[in-house]
Amino acid sequence: MAPMSRRAFAAFLGVAALTPVLGGCSSGAGDASGAGDAGATNGAGDGVSAAAMRTVDTDKGPVEIPTNPQTIVSDYYLGEFLAVDVKPVVASPYALNNPFLAGLCDGVEALNTTSAETSLEMIAEKQPDLIVTITEADYDKYAKIAPTVYIADGTRTDEDLFRYIADLVGKKDAAEAYIAEFNDKVATVKDEITGIVGDRTVSILEVWPQEIYTMGSHFARGGSILYDMWGLKAPEAIQGPMVEGDEAYKVISVEALPDYAGDFICYGVLDGADSAYVDDSQLWKNLPAVKAGRLMPYEQVAFMHRDPITLTNQLEAFTDFFRAHADAAA
Repeated sequence: MAPMSRRAFAAFLGVAALTPVLGGCSSGAGDASGAGDAGATNGAGDGVSAAAMRTVDTDKGPVEIPTNPQTIVSDYYLGEFLAVDVKPVVASPYALNNPFLAGLCDGVEALNTTSAETSLEMIAEKQPDLIVTITEADYDKYAKIAPTVYIADGTRTDEDLFRYIADLVGKKDAAEAYIAEFNDKVATVKDEITGIVGDRTVSILEVWPQEIYTMGSHFARGGSILYDMWGLKAPEAIQGPMVEGDEAYKVISVEALPDYAGDFICYGVLDGADSAYVDDSQLWKNLPAVKAGRLMPYEQVAFMHRDPITLTNQLEAFTDFFRAHADAAA
């Protein structure tokens, strides 16, 4: 079973058989801006009033949406909305389970994912005036309820995705301010962190039932901060295919750990998984990073996301981790 990704969550909803992200999320689509006509109608349902409308470019072509949407449903994205102080009425349980969003989601209901039918019923009951979805298979059904923006996974960088979603709700300036502040935080500590790490390597390892995954910079877990923004190096087996290349992740064995374990290890365990087959192995115990205590456990359910709020919290966790090892000999 592969680590949950945006596409994997679409499959989890039971409405699309999508595969995990395999690329680096290169920027592709345009932004959400576009000229609209006030008072236009769209035949989307009772939840949409004849308010001012505008046309936005989407991955399904031009779509008319309210200029100022008030009742928003998203079957995946949440942190992007919350980062600009917009609260959907319904969001995915996948996103609501993110501990980094705790305290920000009061009043947001979890989408009923028992079946495609229960999801659609719940959405229709809310009478939304905007639906934002990752699930292409349900696009036509959603579009009969309200104006629907389908965002194809892997077509935008994290920053551009944030900009796009923020612009849908008239918060483009707020997104730019958030991005600028985040990038400033990254840059402020970069020299300090690279000075601590030096020529040593950093790896991301995640334990699932009888499967160990290693990731580079393309599959959340803060890899974009470590490798792309700070320029830290991974072990050669990771650096080439998963940082410089576009491989998202690789399943490895316990026996392969020495080739994939860096001098610093960010280490996650799937909730409920028994990691004893790794933790109790002599190979694991003999890894230099483990013996020296250069191990940063992370909560998998949090680090699997890559929305702006999650990235900000990941940045803080990484900074604290490396600073704790500032006096360790390189």
